[in-house]
Amino acid sequence: MLTKSLVAAAAAGGVLLSATPALAADGGLYGKGDPTYDGVYRQSLSILALQDTGRTVPKAALNWLQDQQCSDGGFTAYRATTKGACPAPDPVNYAGQDSNSTAMAVAVLWHSGAKQQARKAAKWLRKHIAADGGWAYYPAPGATSDANSTALASAAIDLTGKPLKKPEAYLESLQKRCDAASAIRGGILFDSTGAEPNNNATAQVGWMLGGGLTLPRPVKIAASVPALKCKGAKKDKASLVDASAGYLAQQLVDSKGALPYGGGYPGVDYAGTASATLALAEAGAGRKAVRQAVSTLKKNARTWIAASGDDSPGSIALLILVAKATGENPRDFGGLNLYSLLNKTRQ
Repeated sequence: MLTKSLVAAAAAGGVLLSATPALAADGGLYGKGDPTYDGVYRQSLSILALQDTGRTVPKAALNWLQDQQCSDGGFTAYRATTKGACPAPDPVNYAGQDSNSTAMAVAVLWHSGAKQQARKAAKWLRKHIAADGGWAYYPAPGATSDANSTALASAAIDLTGKPLKKPEAYLESLQKRCDAASAIRGGILFDSTGAEPNNNATAQVGWMLGGGLTLPRPVKIAASVPALKCKGAKKDKASLVDASAGYLAQQLVDSKGALPYGGGYPGVDYAGTASATLALAEAGAGRKAVRQAVSTLKKNARTWIAASGDDSPGSIALLILVAKATGENPRDFGGLNLYSLLNKTRQ
C-alpha cells in the first residue's frame, strides 16, 4: 500500500517507481517500473520536459497520456484498461482519480494543442477544490488539503482559464511570516496539521506559482533574493512566492545545495533540491544557491536517476527542466545526455 509519505513525495517530485513490470502493454509510456501509482504523473513530467526544451514529443507518448483520461475529465495515476468509468478519489486506499495526475496532464495537453481535453481536466479540478481553497492528493470530501497538490492544481487551472483566488489564500495560511522565528520565515507547511516548514512543499509552491507550468522558462538569475523584511512581528508585504524564495535560497546555501529529507529521513532529497532550484530560477533570484544546487545535482545525477533500479523518467525529466532553467546543457549534464536517457526509458 502507498504510504502518505510516498504520496507526498510523488506530489513534489513524481519519481515513484519500482522494479515491478508494467501491468499492461504500455507502448509510449516512459519508465519500465510499475505505473500503478505514478504512470500519468511521470509521463506528463517527461513530456513537459521535452515541451519546455523544444524537443519533439513522440506521438505514442502523447497518445498514451490522452487515452488515460477519464470520461469526466480527471485522471487516475494509471488505468490498466481504459474501458469503463474511473473510480472516485479514495484517500483511504490511495486510489481513484487524483489532483496531481490530473494537473500535470492538464499542462501537457494544453501545450500539445489538445485544449479541449485540457479544459475538461481543469474543470474536474475546479469541481474538486476543498472548502478551505486547497486540494488534497485524492480530493474527496473530508480529505486534508496539502500545499503540494494545491500549488500544482492551481497552476494548471491558471494555465487554462480564469485563476482562482482561494488557493493562494490557503497557501498563505500555511506560510511562516514575520511572527515566526527568523530561520523559518517564508517556509510553507505541507498541510494545516504541520508545525515546521516543509522544504519540498515550499519548493513546489514557489515553482508552480512562479510559472512552473508555463513554457518556456527564464534563465537569467540574479544574485539578490527577494525575502521577508521583518521588524518585530509586523506584517511584511512580500508576496507568497518572494517570501518562499528567500527561505529556499537560505536552505540551499545552508545545506551546500543538497536539501535533506524532511521528517528525519536520512539522505539528500534530490527531487526537493531540483524543485527548489526551479523555484528560484522562476523567481530569477538566488544565484549562489542555484549554483550550489546545480553542482550537487550534476555530481549525483547518475545515482539519483538509478536509485530505484530502472532509470527513473521522473528524475531525468526534472534534471532536464533544471538544466533548461539554469542555462545548462541537457545533453551534457554531469556527463549525461539526459535526452538519450529519457528516450531509452520509453516503452
